[in-house]
Amino acid sequence: MKVVGYCRLSRDEDKENYSSIEEQKIILQDYAMSRGWKISENDFYIDDNVSGYTLDRPDFSRMLRKVQRGDIDVVLAKDLSRIGRNNGKVLVLIDEFKAMQKNLILVSEMGGSYDVLNDRDDVIGITTWYNERYVKDCSKKTRDHMLSKQKTGRLIMGNYYGYIKDPDDITKLTVDEEIRPVIELIFKLYIEGNGMKKISDILNDNYNFPTPSVYYQKKHLQRGRIYKHPVQGLWSDYMIKNIISNDVYCGTLRTHKKRTISIRGKAVKLPESEHFVFENHHEAIVLKETFELASNIRKRRATTNRQSGNPKRNYFFGGLCRCGECGMSASGMVLRRRNNAKAYECNDYKKYGTRRCKGHEILEEDMWFQFKDFLKNTKTVYLDEIKKINIQTRKSKMQSNRKKLQMELDQANLEYKMILTQKIKDMALGQNLERNNLIADTYNKLEQEKMNTIIKLQKMLEKEDDEILNEKVEEIHTAIDYFDEIIKAKEPNRAILEALIDTVWINHDKSVRFDLKPDIKSLIL
Repeated sequence: MKVVGYCRLSRDEDKENYSSIEEQKIILQDYAMSRGWKISENDFYIDDNVSGYTLDRPDFSRMLRKVQRGDIDVVLAKDLSRIGRNNGKVLVLIDEFKAMQKNLILVSEMGGSYDVLNDRDDVIGITTWYNERYVKDCSKKTRDHMLSKQKTGRLIMGNYYGYIKDPDDITKLTVDEEIRPVIELIFKLYIEGNGMKKISDILNDNYNFPTPSVYYQKKHLQRGRIYKHPVQGLWSDYMIKNIISNDVYCGTLRTHKKRTISIRGKAVKLPESEHFVFENHHEAIVLKETFELASNIRKRRATTNRQSGNPKRNYFFGGLCRCGECGMSASGMVLRRRNNAKAYECNDYKKYGTRRCKGHEILEEDMWFQFKDFLKNTKTVYLDEIKKINIQTRKSKMQSNRKKLQMELDQANLEYKMILTQKIKDMALGQNLERNNLIADTYNKLEQEKMNTIIKLQKMLEKEDDEILNEKVEEIHTAIDYFDEIIKAKEPNRAILEALIDTVWINHDKSVRFDLKPDIKSLIL
């Protein structure tokens, strides 16, 4: 019998009050020995610093696949919260263990345990409910605590190029003397009339100052941590812009710039009117007058560019192009030597020259002709596809798809039934109205999500095979109509282009490759 241990620790948890990974392993080893089982070091699956709100964790997923294959018979975990803190997902997982006759044993530090195969499950639902409420409560308390600190001007997080946390008070900033010269130089060059691109070129050609990402990477390595973001070794205009527009360099701390609404939601930017601003918070690298002068110059240049009278140039392929050599984005430009003709070129080449990529500008007119040729050839392929459609073959394929859909529907219905059953059990256990309302709120959301899935699958199954086939042919004809509209058009149609094309790749030999949208491409696969 194969016995393994699972350990997890979350970034959201107070690590002083929760067992560390090593402590969890000891607890599980002791329990295994008491049962005459052995767990080797390689038999532990560990997700460190990973939230329990999702089951999509690297080692947990790897372990579960082995359970499903029959390679693992028993999984030991310290408590149910190590497995997960999402009520519905944990309930389904436990039922899967039972169906496979695989055991999940939850071990208490006090020596007790819960055996999924042999113990009553009345308490499981309420336990998972509590775990889910715990995550949400922790998240809210964390956000409230951070907001309180932000309101009082206390530094809570964030990297500031040129500043380090004060060793005597980590809520305050002190100047990093290694970086002070480059910040002063950037402001000096900008006020003297140099543009952001010019300043980045000066730094790259004449100085050896680390870029912000190189600087942050070095700091992370010094702390024994891995810097997970892309590292840019060369200065660029956007780096310069970020520095001259950040009032942290004149001694101002600006907090509450973003806000996270839900547990796993993305942070959203807040308007400046909602920021908390604290002037003279820390030592300034540049005078406030210098910062304001740079800000006024930046605003004036932006206004001048808008009022220059140059007509706005609409690039037909703008936002879709990438360099076929380095993979970076490529954008529109005007070639004055070619009577202001519109063209495209790799952005890395524009910024850094041959240090990063080859020059391979291509006229939009030439791309337009290549695009039409591409559509003509693609149209032929699509017409051939319609001719090759074999009804019987397609019907057989659809039958296979229907079986898959039916299995998904059956599984969704089973999960929905389990959620309802467990909800009834949990509600029956409680006499407190407030508690029951919280339980009902948690389950109602799970029920709605699952019901939406069921409705979607049912609609897909209601379609007849012939109907699906006909729709397929109609979709191909629609795509062909799009091709014809562009091929025959004298003026480009941007809306149709965006409906058809995912990416345009520009190569050094001035050839262009067009990638269709996945849904368009799938019509002939």
